[in-house]
Amino acid sequence: MVLIVGIWQFRMPSKARFGNLTAAFSLLCAFFLVLYRSGIIDGSVVMVSLAGGAIAGYAVARSVSMIQIPAMVAFQHGAGGVAAFLVSLVELTRGGHALDLMREVSGVSGLTIGALTFSGSMIASAKLANKIRQTPQTLPAHNLLMLVNIAAIVGVGTASVYAPADSLFYLYLAQIGLSAFFGILFSMRIGGADMPVLISFLNATAGLAASFCGLVIGNQLLIAFGATVAASGSILTHVMCTAMNRNIFKIILPEVKRAGKPLKKAAGLSGQRLTADTTVASAANGFERAVERIRAAKKVIVVPGYGMALAKAQMEVAVLSKKMIAMGKDVKYAIHPVAGRMPGHMNVLLAEAGVDYDMLVEMEAVNPDFYATDLVLVIGACDVVNTAAIDVEGTPISGMPILMAHKAKTVVCCNFDQNPGYSGVENPLYEKSNTIMLAGDAKKTVRQLVASLTGEKPAEKNVTDGGLSGSLDVAVDALAAAKTVIIIPGYGMALAKAQKKVVELASILEKRGAAVKYAIHPVAGRMPGHMNVLLAEVEVDYDNLIEMDEVNPLFAETDVAVVVGACDVVNPAAIELEGTPISGMPILMAHEAKKIIVCNFDKMPGYSGVSNPLYDNSKSIMMLGDAGDSAEILISNLRTMDAGPKMMS
Repeated sequence: MVLIVGIWQFRMPSKARFGNLTAAFSLLCAFFLVLYRSGIIDGSVVMVSLAGGAIAGYAVARSVSMIQIPAMVAFQHGAGGVAAFLVSLVELTRGGHALDLMREVSGVSGLTIGALTFSGSMIASAKLANKIRQTPQTLPAHNLLMLVNIAAIVGVGTASVYAPADSLFYLYLAQIGLSAFFGILFSMRIGGADMPVLISFLNATAGLAASFCGLVIGNQLLIAFGATVAASGSILTHVMCTAMNRNIFKIILPEVKRAGKPLKKAAGLSGQRLTADTTVASAANGFERAVERIRAAKKVIVVPGYGMALAKAQMEVAVLSKKMIAMGKDVKYAIHPVAGRMPGHMNVLLAEAGVDYDMLVEMEAVNPDFYATDLVLVIGACDVVNTAAIDVEGTPISGMPILMAHKAKTVVCCNFDQNPGYSGVENPLYEKSNTIMLAGDAKKTVRQLVASLTGEKPAEKNVTDGGLSGSLDVAVDALAAAKTVIIIPGYGMALAKAQKKVVELASILEKRGAAVKYAIHPVAGRMPGHMNVLLAEVEVDYDNLIEMDEVNPLFAETDVAVVVGACDVVNPAAIELEGTPISGMPILMAHEAKKIIVCNFDKMPGYSGVSNPLYDNSKSIMMLGDAGDSAEILISNLRTMDAGPKMMS
């Protein structure tokens, strides 16, 4: 019942995380129930194994970023396959008990499916992690080799059911080897846009292997859960194939030969635009045109792609969207089913960036809107907006449904370059007369767009003085002369992964003789203790972490307060204005320090939506842009101020 309650909450994005924890808790309870009912003789072995697995899983989960989740999921499917075939092998070879025909066939099936799931998942994980080439790879006579392999698997599997006991172990090992080889043959020829289908399929096979494993050991719980995973994975595979207009058999056994008319390759020049007569506009002209079109647009659709994830630009895209909404524009996100490397990947990336779930519109619902859309912003997407899918026959993406971005009045394409996507098919969208190409790192490009719309300089090197002259010089001189410094870390520091740079800055200041402390607001992270853990990870002495009540009296005597990715927790509006969402909330009194250096991404309000007067304080020095970059600029200048002039980047 608890599991069902957890799954029920998956219907709503706001409750999905709690639902996940609920389901995990129910499975943990089920695990201990199985141990209790089975009468485990040596519980210490089980507990040590459980602790080892938990620690390894926690370490892996903590070390991967959102962009690495698809590779990790594929790896986990492989781990499930290993567990299934190992348990099946132990049960099949364990002496002192006889298995009936059904359990023996189930055990051999568990061996087979578990082994091929393991090897196939490892190939998929390596592709998704860019450890091996992501494009489909084939061997000579690949289809024939797979058929021979299947025949061998069936033959050895059948023999192992009826063979004498003294030869069974070697037959089981042969079955594992043949099945693992089949998994490699199967996965290596799938790549590019078909990777989400491969992940979904391996999810199903991992569940099927677990279900067979449950049959051989006689565990009804494992049978049920394995079958559930197999069924859901099969449904998801079908959904993915339907979304891509693909036949699962053509994905598993694709044609090696690729037809289709070759497309003219577009010139990959940063910030350039190709018009109908192939006249190339200058980079500056292309960017200016893009800004003009964004300002003039009333309806905007953002098309995020895997390139956005690679550039880690989702935060910047969310900021740009909020800016456009503040300008009165109608903004929505078009989500293609295979925009990420696994189903739902793009939704999670955008949710992590704080994008309202209601703004995410699926392909079928959004495609009719492109015709009446003033502007489409393509961020790191290629195949999902590639018009060759509907205009050219015989390509790897021919017939695949795409987002109809080319039907909009203007398309601004913020891709790294104009090279083909994972499919290897050139994208005619880049050459259309209504397309403006802004090639380069999507994160930097979007920052520049935000800065241009707000009338500021590009965020990477934008330093404003908030009333003091000298900007960066003032900030560096203030830190160099400071005897007392309080650093205020916020959630923006965590998003920018800037904690190491912040600690490096603190170390330099301490070597110069300054006393450095960290002011910790109870809600500086997304949960109590979050900021303490982040700083402990980068080896900040716990004694230097000072809680709000203790640190607030110190600000008035502090030479410099350095705000790193924090807004609401240092917002004086909480004590100066009534009727706001943060009115009455205790804050860190950073504004009382003699000077304040603010290393925030921009001047926009925090999660409360309340503007921060600290940014306009005459004592504040604003260093806008990525918090890690700002910290690096300060570090570089402090290190070189005695050797030469201060550096701006």
